[in-house]
Amino acid sequence: MDLGWIARFSGCTVLLATTARAETGLEIEAAYAGEAFASSRAETSLGGLASLVLDLDLAPRVNEHLGTVHVAAFGIHGRGISEQLMDAFGVSGNAASPEVRLFEAWVEQPLGPFALRAGLLSAEEFTVADHSTALLSATFGILGGLSYNIGNPVYPVATPGASARVVTDEVTLRAGVFDGDQRNEHGIPTAIGGSAFAIAEVEIPGTVKLGGWHHTDKGSALYLVLDRQLDDQLGAFARLGVAPSGASDVYADAGIRVGLLRSDDLLGLGLAFARTDTGPQTVVEASYQLVVTGRLTIQPDLQLLLLRDGTIGVIGTRAMISL
Repeated sequence: MDLGWIARFSGCTVLLATTARAETGLEIEAAYAGEAFASSRAETSLGGLASLVLDLDLAPRVNEHLGTVHVAAFGIHGRGISEQLMDAFGVSGNAASPEVRLFEAWVEQPLGPFALRAGLLSAEEFTVADHSTALLSATFGILGGLSYNIGNPVYPVATPGASARVVTDEVTLRAGVFDGDQRNEHGIPTAIGGSAFAIAEVEIPGTVKLGGWHHTDKGSALYLVLDRQLDDQLGAFARLGVAPSGASDVYADAGIRVGLLRSDDLLGLGLAFARTDTGPQTVVEASYQLVVTGRLTIQPDLQLLLLRDGTIGVIGTRAMISL
């Protein structure tokens, strides 16, 4: 019952990150995150995520007309609290099955306004609202209805595929085709499945996205994303997904991101609703990112889950240290 397990470093989290940049075009980012969430309806959950991301710009190293290589891998430990609560949203976007695994490995080649990407891909360049990323619940990452109905390719599972985008001043177009199954060993594909997943969207930057997807075994859906910076301190988002034949046929969320107290601090407020095959579910979340120093961020988080069998309160926090 995975609904958008996106790699957001969350919950009582300590994040250690190092970045190496050089004129050679190589960038390396290493990170570790640990988390804890508590609820009166479940045991406290503890977990962690180590990540290693390499981006290599081939232009300065090989040929000026070549693109980039991207590789990401994770080491995951612990369990998420949603395994106990059985909510559709995912209290933490960090939670996943414990293991060391490859996530993405792709090559991207620019061709004028076009960019082509191929390899081991996730669908995380689609459906996302920038102003929802201040929240910890996984559902506020990639559109919740996508991963509830389709499953993958969403963190921590990517699949073989290809995507393309066209960027102009007025509009951005994106489209992707992926293996519809998830046959892999520690993230490395072991076979190509018998189904396919396709998704496409059109975006007016800073305003709206309209898109849809089709899975050859699991049906189709349409979605709308509104995402806008309203002034210097306030941004808002709203998203709607409709999948007539899906396990969640209606999904909607909305919220705001506000800069408070200091210019780097952020307050996130969000509300999400999903009508699922097990009944309607709603989550309300409030989260505050407090920038203590340029290297340390602490983020307390409160969530209220309105489920078919009752209302559940969840508390967590996030602390991120970057080097």
